[in-house]
Amino acid sequence: MERQKNKLELYGISFFYIIYFVGIAGHLLSFTKDLMIFLTPFTLFLSSIILVWYLIREKNNKLLIWFTVTYLITFLLEVIGVKTGLVFGSYNYGDVLGIKVFQTPLIIGLNWVFVIFGAYLLAIEIGVKKYLLSVVTGILAVAFDYFMEPVAIKLDYWNWADVLIPIQNYAAWFVIAFLFSSALNFINITAKSKIYVHYFVIQFLFFVVLNSVMK
Repeated sequence: MERQKNKLELYGISFFYIIYFVGIAGHLLSFTKDLMIFLTPFTLFLSSIILVWYLIREKNNKLLIWFTVTYLITFLLEVIGVKTGLVFGSYNYGDVLGIKVFQTPLIIGLNWVFVIFGAYLLAIEIGVKKYLLSVVTGILAVAFDYFMEPVAIKLDYWNWADVLIPIQNYAAWFVIAFLFSSALNFINITAKSKIYVHYFVIQFLFFVVLNSVMK
């Protein structure tokens, strides 16, 4: 049974590396770039379905509650951010990320959940002390956003009212990641599966490479 679980995890991790490396190549080739942009919401939705399935397999009610609460609150923060500019600064979403409610893509809360959870588990994986986990998670989340922002703007995921991305945005990322990872830390939630760490890493690499190469 354990061997079967390991195989299933390996299949999921391999799938993510394949589709995201294909995505990197597809975004860099002019004749496939539009197709990659069109497929973005479907890729994110499929990725989320797979990750939620692995989440359910953890059989951890505390983790499922954290997941639900984090999704709802981060989505609400995004809605408030879009409507008022008070949270991250003044910005608006394009149509690339799929179905929107209150001008905010439904997928965006899932992105928050898996970035925070993946960064938190990565911090554990590299041996960060418990009392520093939330700080390191916040730093990893800000680094993730730092490389994602220029790519997201170029691909019309979202756009800022000003030319420069406000410092407020990065401060908000740190605070949000810090608070929700603090909840993970306080309740002592971890995961048996390594897929969330790998998903964070492959997404991070996706944006680092595209940020370095895309014009």
